Parts: sequence; structure tokens; C-alpha cells
Amino acid sequence: MKKRNVMILFSATAALTLAACGSKEQSSSTSSNGGKTKYASEVTHDGTPIKGGTLKYAIVSSSSFTGIFADELSADTNDSTIGGLVDESMFEYDENRKLTNTGLASIEFDVENKTATVTLNSKDYKWSDGQPVTIDDYIFAYQAIGNKDYTGVRYDDDYKNVVGMEEYHDGKADSVSGLEKVDDYTVKIHFKEMSPSMQLAGGSVCAYIMPKHIFKDIPEAEWEKSDYVRGTKFVGLGQFKIESIVAGESVTLVPNEHYFRGVAKVDKVVMEVVSPDNIVSEMKAGNYDIATMPNSQYEAYKDLTNVTFLGSQASAYEYIGFHLGKYDKETGKNVTDPNAKMSDVNLRQAMAYALDIDAAGQNLYNGLQHSSNSIIIPFFKDVYNKDQEGFSYNPEKAKQLLDEAGYKDVDGDGIRENKDGSKLTINFAARTRDEANESLVQQYLNWWKEIGLNVQLYTGRTIELNSFYDKVQADDPEIDVFAAGWSTGYDPNPSGLFGETAQFNFERYVDAEGTAIMDKISSTESFDSAKNVEFYKEWQKYVHDKAFIFPTLVGEELTAVNKRVKYYDVNLGSKKSALYQVELTSETGAK
Repeated sequence: MKKRNVMILFSATAALTLAACGSKEQSSSTSSNGGKTKYASEVTHDGTPIKGGTLKYAIVSSSSFTGIFADELSADTNDSTIGGLVDESMFEYDENRKLTNTGLASIEFDVENKTATVTLNSKDYKWSDGQPVTIDDYIFAYQAIGNKDYTGVRYDDDYKNVVGMEEYHDGKADSVSGLEKVDDYTVKIHFKEMSPSMQLAGGSVCAYIMPKHIFKDIPEAEWEKSDYVRGTKFVGLGQFKIESIVAGESVTLVPNEHYFRGVAKVDKVVMEVVSPDNIVSEMKAGNYDIATMPNSQYEAYKDLTNVTFLGSQASAYEYIGFHLGKYDKETGKNVTDPNAKMSDVNLRQAMAYALDIDAAGQNLYNGLQHSSNSIIIPFFKDVYNKDQEGFSYNPEKAKQLLDEAGYKDVDGDGIRENKDGSKLTINFAARTRDEANESLVQQYLNWWKEIGLNVQLYTGRTIELNSFYDKVQADDPEIDVFAAGWSTGYDPNPSGLFGETAQFNFERYVDAEGTAIMDKISSTESFDSAKNVEFYKEWQKYVHDKAFIFPTLVGEELTAVNKRVKYYDVNLGSKKSALYQVELTSETGAK
């Protein structure tokens, strides 16, 4: 779980088949709610491909991209969507999220000896500037994230688990002893402990690689400002290179002639940020070829005839989090404040029971979004517990919990006071997105008022996304509760989001019980699938009982594909729809 989610993803709750004339739809993906909804997951459109052309890709978001395209440093989905085309992960994965040996590198685990051997699959790889790739570039990325001057958010327990990494980070060693270079194309990584997450995409083994010949001469503390990270000088292993940038708005890409799988078939890819409020009219006009559509506007676009809609289960969820402490930069640890305003678990659970999430999904998102009973969402079907008790809408139970905790209406005005009789005002922060989200935020406030809580919107309005996360991550003391979202990645291991040293632990909630469960999930004992499921069930119950965070909306992702795109698919782990393989059947979009 690496990157903050900046686009909301939904799941359908009604039986819908999204078909298009003049196309051949293949395969299907089934929703998490009992398989009632099926969308095509791939499509082949009619027409003969032209040579080249410009593909237009819409990044549907209410916020601009920040422009940090290096995977090692990026922290939001807009940046990483672009970065994923100019950068490349070391490893690939299958439909079950398990690492394969088909990408840039192969990986071999030795659980008994606590090692993983990573080998480049070719000696002929080249960076986009034509320079050769060696295992030194991979070792360099590993050590860069562990360097004391590293400015990103990746350095966590997974990196500290490498033998010698902490000594290197603390300046007690010049290199990481556990990164044993075997030859120019192979490294053996020595770990303190082995974890099943190592076998998964986005798991416990670093998948980043950096051009050492570029970054070795730039002070690491200055990387984020470098044109090699956020500009046209970017050097990567991805499908494309950056030709031009309009800051925060668009990036024009051209094929990387050194891409290890082959040169892209289109001449250019233009990636533009498009407001959720405008994307329907833009797709109708044929101005973009591919876009993830906002489910709140389904009724407005469901009958479009110039696109095909594809569905996939989203690896993302929305949530409510409680500000319960701070991140101590000196120790690199989250510190829970027992006296935080939201420290009473009954208060937190009451706020969860007060929300009718399924009604919100039905009324605001056309039934294409619903509640989740667990913070481990149905996307992780191997460890998701469908029987876990969730926070079903129950305002009477919410009131009872508040009464028992001592939050009572002392003066008879319908609003509850603190346990000591003083005024209780709860500050709630939320991101600016679309009109449906604004309505949802107001509905939250109304539902909480109905159980007697005075919850006020922080600053009086929703906050621009990047500013919102800056405030939350900085532990703004004025924020008590916040609504946010995560793109989970493909590894459900919770330590990256809720561990003691996890910078993404925005709730700052840490206790011995939760740490012990996360340790079990990451242990060698969890290589046994039955034990793994058992530990994840334990985690899901723990999160529900402690309620430092609770999930709200989950769902499927609907992707609109213009009919001039010859073939596209959204199957998990598929490489068939990688943009370097996309072909167009006309110079302009179908209208």
C-alpha cells in the first residue's frame, strides 16, 4: 500500500451490462457483492489500425499533478499514473498479484537462509538515454531510499528489514551490507526476517530501479527539485519518454526507442488532467481515448455510443480516519496521544454507526458504490473476511454508545457535550472533488448531527486535494476527523499504512496488540495460507473493534475506451493493454 488515492473508485450493486455496437467484448470481471454485476474486461473494436497517431489519455481528477514522476519519490496517483509510463517496476505479477519472472528481473527466495536473489532477465537493457542497465542501478535505488537525505515516504520497516540498512541510514556504514552484489546483473538480498508479502506485487521487496549514472552526481536532498525527476530530462525504463510538460495540467510522451518490450505503436501519448465535471462531455465529443469515469455521473454517460465501458474490481477504498497522535520525525515513529479529542473508542464507533453508506452509494453514485465491512476490502479475495462485523447504519446504537461513554446533551439543545460538560466541537476535513462528494460530505455532517454531535467542516469547506494531504500528513492539530481514500496496491499487508514507523499512518494510532498482529502477518508462519487467513481475520476484527479508521465506499472501476482504440483490457496483471501496444483505427476520436 504505497500511494495515496486521488480518484474515487466504485463497485456496482445492480445488474448492468455495458455493451457497445461494432465491438467484440471478451471475458468479464465479477463484482465483490456476490457476482451480481458483470462488465466486459476487454474489448476489440472494428477497424484497421493506422500507423502511429496520438493517443489521448484523460486523468480524471479535480486536482493537478505535482510533477514528481520518479516512483521512488512520488506519493499521489496523478503523478504515478504518468510516472508508470516513463518508469518501470523491476517485477511483474499475475492475476493473483503474485510476482512472476517475466519482467525486467527474476526473483528467487530462500526462506530458510533469509535471502532473495534478484537477477536482471537480460544483459542488454538500456535506459531511455541509451546507457546500459546493471544491477548497480537496482542496488542504488535500494540504498537511495535508505539514505538519511532521502525526502520521500518509502523508507519503512520493509527497508529496515534488510541487513545493514539501519546502520547505513544512521551513518554508521557507507553501504548496506545485506545487498550482496553477485555480478553485474545479480544481487542477493539478506533479510532479518522473511515475509509472505515478498511474493506479492507492491510487497516487501524493493521494486524500484534508478539510473545511477544520473543521480549519483546530484545531492539526494535536491532530487525532488531536479528536472530528472519532474521534467523533460527524466530518464527511465518505461514505455515512453517525456517530450513536454504543461505544469500540473498535461504531459506529452513519445516512444522510448530502448523500451525492453518494443517501441510503442502510437507516435505520441498526451496525458491531461480533466475535471470530473467535464469528462462526460469530453468523452462524448471524442476528445479522449481512455478515461476512468466518475460513477456519480453514470446516468449522464451510460448511453454513449462512441465508447465501450470496461469494468474491473478496484484496489481502492474511501475511509474515515481519526487524528489520534503525531509523527515524531526525530524517532521516525508514530506516537499515539491518549488524551486526543477522539481517543474514546465509543465516540469513534458511534460516528461510524451514524453513517448510512449504502444509501449514499445508491443515491449519490447511482448504486455503483457500496459499503465495506472491512478495511481489507473484497479485492483481496484470498484474505478478505466476508463474515466480519461491519458498521451497518444504526443511529440508535450510535446514541447508546455515546450515552454510555458520557457524551450527553446537558443543556437540552440537541447537541452533546463532553464528558465534563464542556462544549464538544469536532473538526472534520475532506477533499475537494466533485458535486457528489460535496453532497456526501454535507450528508455526513447531517448524520452526525442526528446523533447529537456538532461536527464542523474544517475551514468551512472542502480542501484542495494536495493541500488536504499536506495538512493531514503534517498532523494539523485543528483536524480531529478526516475523510480520505487509498489506492491499496496489490499487497494487503497493513504495516505500510498502520505500522509504528509508517509515515502513511495518518491516524497515528499504534498499540501493542495491533503491532503483534501485523508482526504475525509478516512472519514466516504466515507462509502457510491457512495461518495467513487466520491472521488477516484477526487484523480485520482488531481494526473494527478499535475503530481508529473505518471504510466507507468501495467499488469497481469503469473505464471508457473510445472506439478508435483497436484493443484494450483491464484484466489484473495483463500486459496486453499496455499503452505501448495500443493501436488506433483513425486519426480522430469516434464521436
